[in-house]
Amino acid sequence: MSSTNATSFRLRPLSLLFLLAAAAPLATSSVAHAQPTAAIAEQLFRDGRTLMAQGKTDEACEKFASSQRLAPAIGTLLNLAVCRDKQGRNATAWSLFADAEAEAQRAGDAVRAKLAHEKLAAIAPQLKKVVIEVPAPPAGTVVKLDGVPLPTGALGTEIPLDPGDHDLEVTAPGKKTWSQAKLNLGPSAMTVHVRVELEDEAPAAPPPPPRAPIETPAPIETPAAPSPETTAAAEDDAERVARVRVKRIAGIAIGGAGIVMIAIGAGYGITAIGRKNDESKYPYPAYAADQIIVYNQAKDAQNIGLAFAGVGALAVGGGVALLVLSGAGTRATTTGLRVAPLWVPGAGGASLSGSF
Repeated sequence: MSSTNATSFRLRPLSLLFLLAAAAPLATSSVAHAQPTAAIAEQLFRDGRTLMAQGKTDEACEKFASSQRLAPAIGTLLNLAVCRDKQGRNATAWSLFADAEAEAQRAGDAVRAKLAHEKLAAIAPQLKKVVIEVPAPPAGTVVKLDGVPLPTGALGTEIPLDPGDHDLEVTAPGKKTWSQAKLNLGPSAMTVHVRVELEDEAPAAPPPPPRAPIETPAPIETPAAPSPETTAAAEDDAERVARVRVKRIAGIAIGGAGIVMIAIGAGYGITAIGRKNDESKYPYPAYAADQIIVYNQAKDAQNIGLAFAGVGALAVGGGVALLVLSGAGTRATTTGLRVAPLWVPGAGGASLSGSF
């Protein structure tokens, strides 16, 4: 029994050694992981101080911000706040100094807490602030400043902002989206009040009434195309009709002109007879000269009348021949001539009209 106890006593130190040996790599790994992160943060901090001294403020701020993300420290936070203040982003600097003061007070670092407090007091009068007012905001109202949603309690509260343009958007259920893309805060200290009046959304348009079914029209039967034989026959008939029509028109025109010439000849004949009768008004020999003039006038009228009558007779014969050749006898009901006497001073004539 004692031997067993002695053996057990000797094994306990060995078990402890084994446990220590197993835990050693884990502890070493954790320390090794923390050491590079802290080293990188330290190097970023030093680079930021160097860039700040060279006047490269923007680059320095990025170094301080990266160092603070890797290994947060009060000193890095204070340097980042100073850097943001030099950039002109005094609202951001004011917020960082407030965080640094709180961290220093928790750490019991009175010197840094006092430094942060003094910076806060110096920047406060220069702050640009905005007050967003939404009267009776409905449930579900969302206010976004530069794309970041604000808590509901931020409405009506002075919110410090960096100088420059800022985007403000307010949305709520059943309301039109309200937005101001360029909310500008000038370089001087000021407080801007923005009152947001939300408008109701337009009611949705009622759905269109159902459309009546469209009746499909019955198909239209297309007549069959004529055969080549029918088309040729129709063309021959059309040419024949055209030739007949031309002959008919020519016959009527020539015959009508002949009738007009005959009428003119008759008029000159009547004039010649009248001149013959006038010879008795001038007895011979007292009015021998006048009698000769009247005689010559009657002779001329007679010759002219005979000439017109002869030519007119020939024309009438030619016109009748053309009408006969065109088959005018079979279409007498649609073709006709009308001759009316026409009298003018010193002569006679006729007017001709027709239909075909």
